[in-house]
Amino acid sequence: MAGAAPSRPAGAALQRSGLGGPDPRGCANDARRSRAAAAALSQVKKEALCHGLGLLQVPSVLSLDIQALYLSGNQLQSILASPLGFYTALRHLDLSDNEISFLQPGVFQALPYLEHLNLARNKLATGMALNSAGLGRLPFVVSLDLSGNSLHGSLVDRLLGEAPRLRTLSLAENSLTRLARHTFWGMPAVEQLDLHSNVLMDIEDGAFEALPHLTHLNLSRNSLTCISDFSLQQLQVLDLSCNSIEAFQTALEPQTQFQLAWLDLRENKLLHFPDLAAFPRLIYLNVSNNLIQLPVGLPQGSEGLHAPSEGWSASLLSNPSRNASTHPLSQLLNLDLSYNEIEQVPAGFLEHLTSLRYLNLSRNCLRSFEARQVGSLPCLVLLDLSHNMLEALELGTKALGSLKTLLLQDNALRELPPYTFASLASLQRLNLQGNQVSPCGGQAERGPPGCVDFSGIPTLHILNMAGNSMETLRAGSFLHTPLTELDLSANPGLDVAMGALVGLEASLEVLELQGNGLIVLRVDLPCFLRLKHLNLAENRLSHLPAWTRAVSLEVLDLRNNSFSVLPGKAMGGLETSLRRLYLQGNPLSCCGNGWLAAQLHQGRVDVDATRDLTCRFGSQEEVSLSLVRPEDCEKGGLKNVNLIIILSFTLVSAIVLTTLAACCFLRRQKLSQQYKA
Repeated sequence: MAGAAPSRPAGAALQRSGLGGPDPRGCANDARRSRAAAAALSQVKKEALCHGLGLLQVPSVLSLDIQALYLSGNQLQSILASPLGFYTALRHLDLSDNEISFLQPGVFQALPYLEHLNLARNKLATGMALNSAGLGRLPFVVSLDLSGNSLHGSLVDRLLGEAPRLRTLSLAENSLTRLARHTFWGMPAVEQLDLHSNVLMDIEDGAFEALPHLTHLNLSRNSLTCISDFSLQQLQVLDLSCNSIEAFQTALEPQTQFQLAWLDLRENKLLHFPDLAAFPRLIYLNVSNNLIQLPVGLPQGSEGLHAPSEGWSASLLSNPSRNASTHPLSQLLNLDLSYNEIEQVPAGFLEHLTSLRYLNLSRNCLRSFEARQVGSLPCLVLLDLSHNMLEALELGTKALGSLKTLLLQDNALRELPPYTFASLASLQRLNLQGNQVSPCGGQAERGPPGCVDFSGIPTLHILNMAGNSMETLRAGSFLHTPLTELDLSANPGLDVAMGALVGLEASLEVLELQGNGLIVLRVDLPCFLRLKHLNLAENRLSHLPAWTRAVSLEVLDLRNNSFSVLPGKAMGGLETSLRRLYLQGNPLSCCGNGWLAAQLHQGRVDVDATRDLTCRFGSQEEVSLSLVRPEDCEKGGLKNVNLIIILSFTLVSAIVLTTLAACCFLRRQKLSQQYKA
């Protein structure tokens, strides 16, 4: 290879082409080199960064000892042994995002230390139709990326050669329809195989037997319809999402212990929950976006762990005396059952999931949910039951002891046991938006039957009760519950009683009261010293309480109310903290808003959509608030004073003239009477 060095183009020729002369990093031009010289040369001195330079061939003027060559995003069409063979020390070669359709036979065998080869998103399918040599033997390559090359049929078989040390192989985003038994022969060390986004419809029996060390397999976004006799015992991660799978079955070997820990079956066509009794190490399971319905109980005559129509439920509902630690799925941490057709969760279905931390049952057809047994789901921290049709919710006093987040939005909950949520010892976040739940009041005012007690829950910090058709928020509703965020918006006609938010003064940071039609706000807002975000939009308010001392409020939303004036005496305490103010949709007066004008002109507060804010001078037409100057109001004031003086003078003159006329009339009448006499 050393004898070929003189045949390289001279540096001057490269300079004329705009790519610079010989460079220890390779293809960086002078301008680029001047920007990154010292730092880049010291950190990647054995790398040649030649990506995105419009190159038509592999450059031949690079340092001979480079170990990494990045040629992605160029216009390469052919890869030849010369000049690539100059760089015998290469360990990392990136040829992705080119137009490569021809690989000279043996081109990679000239690189004895090559470990990482990336040929993704090229045109290898075109060239392989004419060239059967393929990649040849790759003795030291550990990762190979052939994704996005439109490979199909026998092209992969011809392209792949012997690669005894290959551990990572990507054939994603191609046009494969079938995997043959011999496809992966010659690469026994492969651990990770990516086949996503092909058109796979058939996998021949034994296709993965040549990969005894395979631990990660991605078959997502294909056209598979059934997984039968699954027998990859060593596999740890399996992605089968976005196929058309109707059934998932393991090989009938009861004593087999699979290593599978991560299984993704979302967006398929499963009708029943798969039988997963053979996967005791499973910690992540996603079966969302299927057609799953859970059976209410076992049919007569079904025994054991492999009832074909009941799947996992049969596994869980049989053998109730089995030790929890040895029960199927006892190590499961994350279970996603969302977007299915589940109408009811059978009794005992979740009983043995003693390690489960995240459970998603949202967007099903559930009408009730219960977890009443002592110690039920002891490790669960998040439960999502949102977007169902829940009418009943029964939670035991000693169940769900670790639950921190409970999502119940968009259900049909109306009347619940009063201490439904007070029994959850660790609850921090509760979302009840879009139900019809009514809070009870404090001890002195308990509220109507069916109301729920939200007082005395020391762990609860975030509560969303928007859109619950609440009519009254009673005094002491959240006493001894240190909420930091409270959403009571979208409850038209809500009557907020005096003292309704008492007890939250030292904790509340976010308060949402939007869209309630409030005319008067009976909340002493200046006492909420930690309040940072206050939303009062879409009400009918015209006055605010006076903030006379400094508070923490940063965002104030007053859109679509009836405010004409924001007096400085009421807003003065906000000047040091307020950062954003929303005022659109209010009948603002152009004058009398000195505090607001000061914020606009001094920029101390970011007033939303300043150019769109309008105001009025008395009964005149609306003008842009940003165009109003102080002298405009002064002129308007002088005009008003002059008008008042003129009117007063006219009125006094009229009174004087009327008095004089009356006196003259009386005197004349008196003289007339004397004359007659």
